[in-house]
Amino acid sequence: MINFPRHGTHLQQGLALIIAPMTKPSLQQSRFFSIALLTTALLSFIFLTACSDDKSGKESKFLPVPDKTQADKKTDEDLLHRRVESVLNEGLSSKEGQQEAPRASKARPPNSGKEPMLMLDKTLKPLGEVVYHSDKLDYYECKGVVAPWFLELVVAEMNYFNELAELHFVDPKTCIVTFATEKSLTPGRISLQLFENAKQFDRCIRNEECPVFRTVNFVPNRKALYRSYFLSEISRKLIQHHCVTDTGKWHKDQTCYTVD
Repeated sequence: MINFPRHGTHLQQGLALIIAPMTKPSLQQSRFFSIALLTTALLSFIFLTACSDDKSGKESKFLPVPDKTQADKKTDEDLLHRRVESVLNEGLSSKEGQQEAPRASKARPPNSGKEPMLMLDKTLKPLGEVVYHSDKLDYYECKGVVAPWFLELVVAEMNYFNELAELHFVDPKTCIVTFATEKSLTPGRISLQLFENAKQFDRCIRNEECPVFRTVNFVPNRKALYRSYFLSEISRKLIQHHCVTDTGKWHKDQTCYTVD
């Protein structure tokens, strides 16, 4: 008869000898893995904290952006209402001032006003109804488009140049705003035409007969608006150009398209 318990005892002892050397390394490995996991967790926490700090730093760096946008809008608004100097300020102190233009030199036009210089819509067209149309130009009334203070300033400057050229003065009541169409050589250009009286106005606009012609082209330049004056008289073969910057600097015999 086989004694199972005896053999079972020997079997248990043999298994103990096999398991014993395996248990110690397993415990050591377990401890090693625990330490490794703890270390990894700590490193991950430090890394995430650093990233979070870095992210918050970047966010704080870009916080002023909305304020900057608002500042830009305020700047654009100021540009519309900015002070505009008259050429008369420079002309009075030049040799062609009071001596050669004594009548025009008496004018003291305003250099600024509450209204924008020109009222334009979102497409940069005059804000008003077209009162007359030709292939190359759309015509608008000055009233409601050109600020009263700015019209007074432009008329004073034009009459200053009229007197230097020995031309009759223009009347602010007979002015018209033009917008160049796509068929024009300069699409989108906004100008102001000035005349001596209603008769000359009708003859030039409706009949396209302009023996004497005076116009002001408004030329954008570095977020400012320059005034480019053109005067002509066919009978005398007279053609004159003058450019006046927003600061009132006068460039004689030049258009504003050539002034930096």
